[in-house]
This record gives sequence, structure tokens and C-alpha cells, in this order.
Amino acid sequence: MDFVAFVDVVAIDRRFSLLLVRQLGQDRLMAISVRVIGVGDAFTDRYYNASFFVESGKTRLLVDAPPALGKALGDLGTRGGERIGLADIDRVIITHLHGDHVGGLEQLLFFRRFVVGRKVELYACPEVLAGLWDTRLSGGMDTLMLADGSRTQLKLEDYADVIPLETGRNQIGDLVLEWRPTIHHIPTSALRMSNGQTSFGYSADTAFDSSLIEWLAESDAFFHETNLGVHTPIASLVELPEATRSKMRLIHYPDFHDVERSPIPCIHEGDRLDI
Repeated sequence: MDFVAFVDVVAIDRRFSLLLVRQLGQDRLMAISVRVIGVGDAFTDRYYNASFFVESGKTRLLVDAPPALGKALGDLGTRGGERIGLADIDRVIITHLHGDHVGGLEQLLFFRRFVVGRKVELYACPEVLAGLWDTRLSGGMDTLMLADGSRTQLKLEDYADVIPLETGRNQIGDLVLEWRPTIHHIPTSALRMSNGQTSFGYSADTAFDSSLIEWLAESDAFFHETNLGVHTPIASLVELPEATRSKMRLIHYPDFHDVERSPIPCIHEGDRLDI
């Protein structure tokens, strides 16, 4: 029979790795990998802002593009595993337009245009895409000077292949992705993705929402934020059923959160979650 088991968090060279293995008879199948770039909130001075890769088959999807993205990727590479740079990011999804989640997108898009010469696939729900260019990017990206001194006007589609997420299922390479709105200041999308064998979810920024958590808990594993203000308090998460908490790892936590004594385990920068 199929079964899913957590192997507990173990220390390796002062780092932590979390392994979630789906076993089929005697075979272990690593179906989805999640590599954690950053875990911090908007005010952190200890961590990079929350961001990670989801990988399955030949598909690599960057979830959110925080400030100092290139530096964060470089530091991720020093923690072991494949080194991934801006040139290696072909797909990115933006959950919402707060700076800690989208502040590195300009860097990524400029690098891809001027250095790589190839666009990224840029995904977001329609409400997020509606404000992305006008409120976040156009001021620094809508005008380029050419070699002869003339200027040309550009739009978002000149930098990226823009793909709005549809309601329901979206095929992104080897992944099938679903989204739903969260309770936040501005339009924000939680994510759930699968490759047909295993699945992973992410709350993105949200106030406590039991129906959202039930939706996420249909995945084999998921990350959930915890923070102050219009976010999810840890006190609400610890009241959830143990079966739900066992699938959950915390991200986007404040600097003062005690990760070693956290009642729900935290994900750490550099962790790799294999599902």
C-alpha cells in the first residue's frame, strides 16, 4: 500500500533538512522537491524574505521573487545541492505585490533580458497581474535607452511571457497548480500543486482561515505563514488537529520566533523538502 512518512528534522553541519518520502512497495519515489531560499517576513534583518523553488521532473518553479534575489540564490548554493542562479530560472509565480514577495522581480527580468536573452514565464492570478506593471515595475522598466541614444517604450510582455492563472487547474510544465484567494491587505493567492503522484501547498500571506488550511491539508505537505497583524497567529495553528499539523511547516515567521522551541516545526533557509 502507498503510505507517506515524515523522517524527522536532523542536523547536518548545523543545517537542517526535512525529508518527506512517499514509498510505493519497496521503491522510494522523490516526486516533488522544495528548496527553501528564504523564510523571513517583510521586516526581517536575520533572514532572506520567504521564497522557494518547487521542482518536479524537468520543471523548476520559483515561488515569489524577494529583494536581493541574486544574493539569496548565491547563498542557497553554498548550502549544498545544485547551484541555481538567475539564468536558471525559467518560471516564476508571484503570490502578491508586497515588496518582500516581488522586490526582486525587476532584477530577474532585467538579467534575463540583457544577460540571458530569453524571457521567463511569469505566472500570477489575474488580480495580481492587473497591478504588477503599473504599481511595481513600470517606473524603472518602461523606458530603455538604445545604443544610438534613442529611447524605446516597453511593457511587461517585452520582458516575460505573462500567463494569468485560471480558476481551477493550471498546467505548468510537469506540475498542475491550483490557487485560491487568501485573507490579506491586497489580492493574494495560496497555491497547491501536484504532479499526479504527490502534492505540496503554500498559504502565502493570510489571516487565519480554517477553510484555507483544510484546502492546503489535502496536500501531502504544505508551508504556512505565521506572523503579527493581518497574518496567522501561532496560537491559532497549534489548535489545529495533529493530522493537519503533521503536514505543516512554518515559513514567513518574525525574527523573534524561537525556531528551536516552535510548537510547529519551522522550515529553515537551505532546507530541501522531498515529497
